[in-house]
Amino acid sequence: MPAQRFGSTPLLIRQFDVVGKDSMGRPGFLGHVALAAVERASHAAFDALPVLHMRPPFDPSGECQADCVGSAMLTVEEQLQIRLFSEELESEYNAAQIRHSRDQYVICPHVKEISREDDTAAYLRFSCAGFVIEAYREADIDLLWTDLAHLPLVGLEVLKAQYPEFAGMLERPRIRDEFGVGGDGPWPVVLAGYVLNALDRSETEIRSTPYRATEGDEFFPPRTPAT
Repeated sequence: MPAQRFGSTPLLIRQFDVVGKDSMGRPGFLGHVALAAVERASHAAFDALPVLHMRPPFDPSGECQADCVGSAMLTVEEQLQIRLFSEELESEYNAAQIRHSRDQYVICPHVKEISREDDTAAYLRFSCAGFVIEAYREADIDLLWTDLAHLPLVGLEVLKAQYPEFAGMLERPRIRDEFGVGGDGPWPVVLAGYVLNALDRSETEIRSTPYRATEGDEFFPPRTPAT
């Protein structure tokens, strides 16, 4: 089923469907994506939904308002793979004893491996979109082309729209560098809207071909860039 926005009619949400929440003050521009932790036969707009998501910190028992939802019609086995991925991630963070929640987060690339002093893998950092993408990849569903060369370049104003709570911090080059967006940009960032647009296709397309994001896909539905 194609992805869709909530309106006046409640929608079916399946476990580990992807839900999106609009950025504060920017209707249509997705600021966050998460995985539905439960199935809801009839979920209404503005209701809180139990989710798994990277806020930060990683939160396997959080809540999120859903402005839109996309489904790949996951099988029971695929749902199990995503559940195991989430549980292993939580264990890795606990074992690493990360001091600051933002140490779990990265903007670019969408996922980054952090190693111990002996060069063995300790844990992974994610963006909210990165967590969703890698969870689905664990279930052998590749939603999106994430190679940096295949991503649209976005500037600082788009990043601030994606992260309105941290807009002031993103003005500071040192902070941007900590999250993988050093320099003045633009940057090849995986934005939350790309994930919902990737799910706005037939189940066959979702499972066979990763989506290639284009400018305007930061919105869902996408908007044609101004000329």
